[in-house]
Amino acid sequence: MSEPIQRAIDRAVRRSFPMATAAVASLAGVIAVPAPDYNQIAPAFTLIAVYCWSVWRPGLLPLPGVFLVGLFEDLLRGLPLGLTALMLLAAAGFVQSQRGFVFGRSFTLFWLVFGLLTIVWMAVEWLAMSLLLWQLLNPDAAVFRYLLTFGLLPVGAAMLLFVQRSGMQNV
Repeated sequence: MSEPIQRAIDRAVRRSFPMATAAVASLAGVIAVPAPDYNQIAPAFTLIAVYCWSVWRPGLLPLPGVFLVGLFEDLLRGLPLGLTALMLLAAAGFVQSQRGFVFGRSFTLFWLVFGLLTIVWMAVEWLAMSLLLWQLLNPDAAVFRYLLTFGLLPVGAAMLLFVQRSGMQNV
């Protein structure tokens, strides 16, 4: 294989890291954990990935790809098809449109904006599931899921930052 072709393939693989890590984050949310009703309280790992990449490298996170990752997660978690997809699409679109406010600022601001986005995410998800099931769900699971997701942002961001710094130079 010629060197220009190898470079092109290498660059394409590196450019796919944001979408690939979002898909892996979807898988991480469905890992079997021996806890009752874990599916209801599992952290929104995909939201963490989409948020970080939407701030850091929005050009490498196309909205149609975000939608497909959301559909993938809906299938994995047994949620109504399109729920997570639409919510991820809205979150990515919002964050990408407000990127200038967050990008290059302190991590505290980065985390607080994520916290506000996640509150809205959990409230919409809780309300949508309550409406779809025709019963008022106990909000405790949504609150716990929010706390886990918000608390894990620094860990997720550090892992994604490592991916970006180690494998995405010159991309």
